[in-house]
Parts: sequence; C-alpha cells; structure tokens
Amino acid sequence: MGFVMATSFLPRTALAHTPGLSVAELDVAAGGEVDASFTFASAEPLGGTPMRDDDLRAFVLDGVDVTADGARCPATFKGARPTETDALLLEASYACPQGAADFTVTLYYLSALRPGHREIARIVAPNATAEAILTGDRRALSLHVPGAPGARPSPRRTVAGLLAGALVAAAALVGWRRRARRARAG
Repeated sequence: MGFVMATSFLPRTALAHTPGLSVAELDVAAGGEVDASFTFASAEPLGGTPMRDDDLRAFVLDGVDVTADGARCPATFKGARPTETDALLLEASYACPQGAADFTVTLYYLSALRPGHREIARIVAPNATAEAILTGDRRALSLHVPGAPGARPSPRRTVAGLLAGALVAAAALVGWRRRARRARAG
C-alpha cells in the first residue's frame, strides 16, 4: 500500500514509461459506460503481440474483462497511440448497465507478460475508487459503488442493523417482563 501511496504523488504518465510497470485506469460514468486506458512502456513486449492495430485490438478485447453486477460488459476498442512520455496508450470502452453497483476488471493479459510485471490498476466512479497493484497471480480488481440503484447494503451495515434490531427486541422483552412482574405483584 505504501508503494501505491508514494507513486500517487508522481505524474501518472511518468509511471507508464518504466518497463515492467504499466497502468490501467477505468472511469465509470453515471450512465454505466466505462472508459478504460491501458498504458505500457513502448519497449514492453506485450506478450509477443505485434504492434499492429488488429493485434493490439485483440490484446485488449481478449485480455481484459469488465463486469458489472456479475454480467459481462460488451467492449469496444477505441485505438492505440504513442504518448509523449515514450509509452503506448491503448483505449477501450465497456457498455455496462446503468445503475450497476459492483464493477470488476480482470486483466488476463498480465499472465502473458514477463514474470514480475506489475500493473497499477484503478477503477474510479463518481463516489468511489479502488486501486491495487496487480500481477499475473492477482489479475482482478473490484469496486462497489455505494448508493447505486443496484447497490446492496454493505455487510457491515446489515450486521449493524441486525444488532440494533436485536437490541431493541431485547429491551422490549425486558420491559414487557418487568410490566408482567409488576402486574402479578400488584
């Protein structure tokens, strides 16, 4: 976690040109559309993928899976271009359902990259963010969007609600027993 915190103060594009370290950023819009950018060092061999558009399209469309509330979001490859920091930027969008509460991105392409390759992955929604360093062994990142129409209450809130309900029931039972005793005694 300290590495993520330390690197968050660096310009994000500076991270992209380091071979062995790439960046995946997914922005969740209120309407369900997810815009994604994947930034790699220009020298990074993308699992042996040639740098032709069709091959880069397949690299993204076959190597990335985005789901919303458990359903796969259809993908569209938007293109590839070099950046001014000696990096390659791949862009895609995912048509997720409006009102989804749980988003997961799985970067299958990490298994095809060199061992030790790390990916800083970030999913950003209007009111929530998830960030992690992913590898070929840990390829998925999830984000729960609180307040989304499809959002389930968090387990913490559910447990708190159950405990509060049990406390109210116990207090009512104690009060009822006291009244019953007083009625018998009086």
